[in-house]
Amino acid sequence: MIHIVDYAYDEKILDTVAKWNYGTNWPVVYIYYNNSEAYVGETLDAVRRTEQHKADVKFEGFTNICLITDKTFNKSVILDLESFLIKYLSADGSKKLINGNAGVSDHNYFYKEAYEDDFKEIWSELKEKKIVSKTLADIENSELFKYSPYKTLNAEQQHTATKILTLLKEINNASKKSLIQVVGGAGTGKTILAVYLVKLLADLNAQNKVWKTVEDQQDADLLEELAKKLSGIKEIGFVVPMIELRNTMKRIFKSIEGLSPDMIYAPEEVVLKEKYFDVLIVDEAHRLYQNKHLPQGARAKFKMVNEKLMGDDYKNSSTDLTELDWIIKSSRMQVLFYDARQAIRTPDIDKDRFTLICEPHLYKYIELSSQMRCKGGNGYYEYVKKILEGENLTEHDYKEIKNYTVSVINDFSKIVEFVNKENTDGQGLCKIVAGPAWSMNEDIIIDGKTYHWAGVPGENNFIYSIHKIQGFDLNFGVVVFGREIYYNKETKRIEINKKNLKDNHTKSSGDEKMREYILDIYLTLMTRGIYGTYIYAMDPDLRDYFKKFFAVNHEDDAKADETH
Repeated sequence: MIHIVDYAYDEKILDTVAKWNYGTNWPVVYIYYNNSEAYVGETLDAVRRTEQHKADVKFEGFTNICLITDKTFNKSVILDLESFLIKYLSADGSKKLINGNAGVSDHNYFYKEAYEDDFKEIWSELKEKKIVSKTLADIENSELFKYSPYKTLNAEQQHTATKILTLLKEINNASKKSLIQVVGGAGTGKTILAVYLVKLLADLNAQNKVWKTVEDQQDADLLEELAKKLSGIKEIGFVVPMIELRNTMKRIFKSIEGLSPDMIYAPEEVVLKEKYFDVLIVDEAHRLYQNKHLPQGARAKFKMVNEKLMGDDYKNSSTDLTELDWIIKSSRMQVLFYDARQAIRTPDIDKDRFTLICEPHLYKYIELSSQMRCKGGNGYYEYVKKILEGENLTEHDYKEIKNYTVSVINDFSKIVEFVNKENTDGQGLCKIVAGPAWSMNEDIIIDGKTYHWAGVPGENNFIYSIHKIQGFDLNFGVVVFGREIYYNKETKRIEINKKNLKDNHTKSSGDEKMREYILDIYLTLMTRGIYGTYIYAMDPDLRDYFKKFFAVNHEDDAKADETH
């Protein structure tokens, strides 16, 4: 039986906790809270831990303490429950969590699945007590949960975070090199790791002693040592090139203790704000621009920023600096999260030039490989890549994808019904996404019906372009392969119909490079969905090709896996 008690946090609290059956010598998770803030912790002795917190001014403003335990709880369980409550309470929105994020990690132990059911029951009781306000399902569908700095990291991410901090310490204290490049494909958790690092660095900068919340003593000692060595890092900036994702991050940073929307920058702002940063962390670095095939207004911006950064030297320069150059010149240290396959337009800095710019400054190259977004895992990503790029593939190359819904759609109207139904919760985390067969100022006609891009006034305005959706996590993605892409029965591979391609930035890149760009676009779109991907191809031959490798929905096209 789960025991949850809620006491007033007053002068009698030590006596009150001491009289509780589980007040001493028993594993307990606790929540300190008031109307606006909360703190989550765990202990093997609630009386002793309460006495410690009573001496800490950080806890003076709390009005209540909630204690949670069970006769079957052990140390592993309470560590996992602590991480669970931190992760969900931080995204609940009813209270600002004042915890650091250094202690949030993934714990595996015997009978974990059964305890996870207990955690759901605990959350329901906390909701009844009005300590929290939202259901777990509502939270899981929120952008704050998907990009929270309190998200549990897997072993690879945790190792990478520690490695980056260690490298920053080395760069900060000795090296003339300044740049760490973290490379990973779509869905490997680059954005989550970037946000986690910004929060952790901000806490270290604020001298929050975050190492005290880390269970493993070796890890705690390392973090304390790193905090001392990184004490000179004061100006921390988070660069997000894509405006939609940047606006999302600003909303998230506004609600997180120790973070601020003012920490988030567009690439040009790192120059125009006239700051010199100790460290700039760059998400989606593959979307940094060069001055190539840009519209006139963007070219003018490039000229203005370059003149401000270089002064008279710019007049004598034969080439424009890129947004990556701006970042390097405006900071002592840089951490870039990058995926060359997601550089999908000619203004994006191509891989060769990106490497050339980084090379003189590169201190360390780190690779992420574990698939974090798609429940289908790394196998799904590689399978889709093979199907898009391969030649002479047949039904014998079929592979079953477990724990992930992926289907070819025959009737587009059915998938529209599905999307509308999935989005009734108001979160909008099931989206239809389309490639570059249509320009952003034209109607999208599918099966004789007219649709519009998201944001366009009027009805049926819910189709998103790659440029609006890149970097976002969706519950389900519906991918529309337009008439610019088709299956060639003679060459037995997917080809591009250049006359139906409306994105001039992609069209101007040369035929083979153009094909590479477009296949990378669709690979990116096909890995946006966490629980599943639905495919609709305008070209019948392409649709038939996909049917060899993915399930086909017929009358009930759009039914999602009810177990998600």
